[in-house]
Amino acid sequence: MHLHTHHCLHEECYCKIEHEEVIRCKAAVAWEPGKPLSVEEVEVSPPKEHEVRIKIAASGVCHTDWTYLYDCEKGVKTLQFPLILGHEAAGVVESIGPGVTAVQPGDKVIPVVLPYCNKCEFCLSSKTNLCKRSWEKLQQGELANGTGCFTCRGQQVYQFASVSTFSEYTVVPEYNVVKIHQDALLDRVCLLGCGVATGYGAAINGGKVERGSVCAVFGLGAIGLAAVMGCKAAGASRIIGVDINAEKHEIAKKFGVSEFVNPNDHSKPIQEVLVEMTSGGVDYSFECVGNVTLMRAAFESCNGAWGTCVIVGWTEKNLLSVSPKDLVLGRQLKGSFLGGWKSVCSLPKLVEAYMNGRILLDEFVTHTLSLEEINHAFELMISGKRSVIRCKAAVAWEPGKPLSVEIVEVAPPKDHEVRIKIAASGVCHTDWMYLYDCEKGVKTLQFPLILGHEAAGVVESIGPGVTAVQPGDKVIPVVLPQCGECEFCLSRKTNICTKNWETLQQCVLADSTSRFNCRGQQVYQFASLSTFSEYTVVPEYNVAKIHQDAPLDRVCLLGCGVATGYGAALNKVEHGSVCAVFGLGAVGLAAVMGCKAAGASRIIGVDINAEKHEIAKKFGVSEFVNPNDHSKPIQEVLVEMTSGGVDYSFECVGNVTLMRAAFESCNGAWGTCVIVGWTEKNLLSVSPKDLVLGRQLKGSFLGGWKSVCSLPKLVEDYMNGRILLDEFVTHTLSLEEINHAFELMISGKSIRSVIKM
Repeated sequence: MHLHTHHCLHEECYCKIEHEEVIRCKAAVAWEPGKPLSVEEVEVSPPKEHEVRIKIAASGVCHTDWTYLYDCEKGVKTLQFPLILGHEAAGVVESIGPGVTAVQPGDKVIPVVLPYCNKCEFCLSSKTNLCKRSWEKLQQGELANGTGCFTCRGQQVYQFASVSTFSEYTVVPEYNVVKIHQDALLDRVCLLGCGVATGYGAAINGGKVERGSVCAVFGLGAIGLAAVMGCKAAGASRIIGVDINAEKHEIAKKFGVSEFVNPNDHSKPIQEVLVEMTSGGVDYSFECVGNVTLMRAAFESCNGAWGTCVIVGWTEKNLLSVSPKDLVLGRQLKGSFLGGWKSVCSLPKLVEAYMNGRILLDEFVTHTLSLEEINHAFELMISGKRSVIRCKAAVAWEPGKPLSVEIVEVAPPKDHEVRIKIAASGVCHTDWMYLYDCEKGVKTLQFPLILGHEAAGVVESIGPGVTAVQPGDKVIPVVLPQCGECEFCLSRKTNICTKNWETLQQCVLADSTSRFNCRGQQVYQFASLSTFSEYTVVPEYNVAKIHQDAPLDRVCLLGCGVATGYGAALNKVEHGSVCAVFGLGAVGLAAVMGCKAAGASRIIGVDINAEKHEIAKKFGVSEFVNPNDHSKPIQEVLVEMTSGGVDYSFECVGNVTLMRAAFESCNGAWGTCVIVGWTEKNLLSVSPKDLVLGRQLKGSFLGGWKSVCSLPKLVEDYMNGRILLDEFVTHTLSLEEINHAFELMISGKSIRSVIKM
């Protein structure tokens, strides 16, 4: 996963003199531990003595960056904040400080966390690749002179590992700068600044794997896959990959894994499994995660007489405990930092090895992102693309009880499915109804359940066979599918689609299972969507791709409420008509907006909440009637007001008594009542005589729109100012406030609450 600042490198423009000016540029600043990075404009001072200022072209995103940001209060040493992270990068020298001779402006370089001064005792020894130079200052987040090169908002911003590559420019000690081949691809060789060099060298230099050896690599992330590549290059006869993500098997084959073991597939400890598989234990094991439990398992998987365990993963959280007896009898335990390479002199050779096809780099890069997407890069790394994602969701454990925010597991998408990172979800009355009215005549769904069906987000990953969307696309998951193939989709008479309709009713996906688990049990999906979750998996036919500039916390409303009300009116009302809208919630106000867009001459809003009058004026209501202000039935009031009844009425609540009133408020000869509100509680009774004489009764689902092809157009209508969305949002809340959102809705204090994930 590799972050790119996406700025062109004009190498011919570099000056050949020392630059003295401060550079202002973008950087991802960590203001405090445990909080997402913030992209800011920072000042980067000119390089001082023996320092180099580098224009960063590309930076890898490493788990170590995440650890020092999010694990710093869980046993990991806390660094100085504010801080700019990043340590796996490549770029071009912009300017140099006094005394620098190894590089010149215009040189392509890799800034590396491990210095090489070639003067200290360590550098002059063949026993280690460490360097004593500026080690203390590195730990303090400063350069050699006791200061950093970054300032932001008038205060010093500390440097991470002397490099801080999550910035368009950085200043690095010359001993941490590796000059590389001028033809090197910077968005690939940046990986040699940490991950790939670390894993590859751990096998070549750290373990010193011998030809014909049997090896096990624990953790098949970038470092683990690089260790696999190193084992293969050294001539290992068997390379066993160990990972809890089954999908890593196919990936790891490209790098040289011959066998794969998922610890979750076995009842016994993984070390016992490996000892049995290899008739006594492996020759070399490599722990590439940074987990002491896994380190011990890797150690105990080694042959008891001669096996060597190499610790590659970095952690400061716990102590590693092993049996001294195992060491006495022959097992060895060692570590490897940056793969054992002497950084400045070794990395140029690795760059050339890549350029000559002897090592892989392209295959490691799964995502290329902008600096603004740095937090998403962390999310991708921690969750693992197409692996199970752990995230927060609001779970309904049983009917009639408040939702509970839990950590859930979201499985990867299967055939023709899309996994979406939800950005925002509207809170609709239908969600409330299926939670609290399910024992009052409403069909009871399967529980536990994740509700939510009015949302927008970004595609995180796609299953096999999906072609309509790609990871990174902005989308609206929609309750109504559009497969484009069934009889209904091919007809202009309906917007309904029969795809997966039966499984939708059962709260599962096409294979009759859900993609959610919590506390060891399946959690069912609501309407195929379940958007009260930070991630969800949705059938591809329920995904509408939208404009990449669309604000997701507004267009989410088009997934249900606004599209439903607006379309119910727009697709039916004639110019000059008299309309009545019953219920001025989000759906009703959208119907008002649709009536206005269609050219209605009078739009009468009906609601028992008097405060809705002023709100409704913004959307187009010309008159307002509160049924509580009248002694006679509301239908009689409306018939009198309109000298015979309205041309169109819209019931937007989901109450059969109100539906009958809306029907009877219509002109007896030609009036049309459109049922928009959803209910399963009662039957609607009307007089057949009224129908025979001319009144019509019809319904509208999702406003009559063909979902996947219509919603993108509605998004563009909003972006072009033709429909309102901002005015619907009265409250923006966190997922933890989901039950409060329900309270606001039921009490009539909100039009639409939006949950921002």
